[in-house]
Amino acid sequence: MDATPFWSALEQLRACIHSRNNDAVEELFMELDLVTIESGKWPVGFLGGLEELLTDPDFLTLTNSWKLLYFINNNWEQLSEQERERLKKLVVDTFDKHADWMGAFVSSEILGEHYADESTLATLARLAHVANLPARALAPHGIEYLTKTTQLEALRVLAVCQLQELRQSDSEEVRQEALISLSKLGSTEN
Repeated sequence: MDATPFWSALEQLRACIHSRNNDAVEELFMELDLVTIESGKWPVGFLGGLEELLTDPDFLTLTNSWKLLYFINNNWEQLSEQERERLKKLVVDTFDKHADWMGAFVSSEILGEHYADESTLATLARLAHVANLPARALAPHGIEYLTKTTQLEALRVLAVCQLQELRQSDSEEVRQEALISLSKLGSTEN
């Protein structure tokens, strides 16, 4: 496998930090999707380069920084179990750090879909109280995803209860998102 396109894309993404070229960020992740499809797998160490970008505050100030999370989510099968656990912490740590609210949106979907357990429910509930707005309002969306993903009825019930609690949030945005999620789940009763 020729890993050159992967490393080249990482270098170009790093260059976007200094040039502030948001359009190039989007184009590079589209190219990386194609390269991933063609090669069938990422080269060893490539995720580390993506993680470096995800932890770079200057990269996160780019409007399209959320495309990195979207790219990872679209290529989830590329990650080992150990990498997935390491990534979870980064997704939580950067939940409200992206310049665009889509960062929190995609983060909440990743957490709810790929980490549907009690620990993640607690994390999303915490983010609904402490994350910066507007990201904080996307935590109910993650809980909704978790509710749809889990096979455990007890966890599903806990998640719905958490959404019902968030209807009483001190944040109007969180209250509204909790109501939207409950409506989608067919659980709007008190």
